[in-house]
Amino acid sequence: MFLSWSGGADWINPTGKQVRANGGDAFFGWPNSPQVEAEVAAWFEAKSLDEEQLIMRRLNKAALDNVVHVPLGFWLSHQAWRKNVSGIVKGPLPFFWGVSKTA
Repeated sequence: MFLSWSGGADWINPTGKQVRANGGDAFFGWPNSPQVEAEVAAWFEAKSLDEEQLIMRRLNKAALDNVVHVPLGFWLSHQAWRKNVSGIVKGPLPFFWGVSKTA
C-alpha cells in the first residue's frame, strides 16, 4: 500500500500516475496490470472522441477490476487573502506568480 494524495486536476488525464499500473517501470510497490496498460496505450492511439470514450470505459473497468487505486478520502484546501493582495489565480493549489500587494 502506498499512501499519497493528488489534486483533482491530476485525474483529468487517464495516463496520470493514479491509474497507471506499469509495475517495474514505476515507483516501487506500484501495481502491475498489463490489461490496464494496454488500455492506456490504446487511448493514446484513439482516432476519434467516440473511440476514446469506448477505451475509457474499458480502462475504468480494468482499473477497478485490478484495484490499481483506492481513494480513501477527500478534502478541500481553503484559502483566504487580504483585500490588498491581488492577482490570485484560482486553481487546485495556491499559485503565487503574478501576485502583488498594495499598501
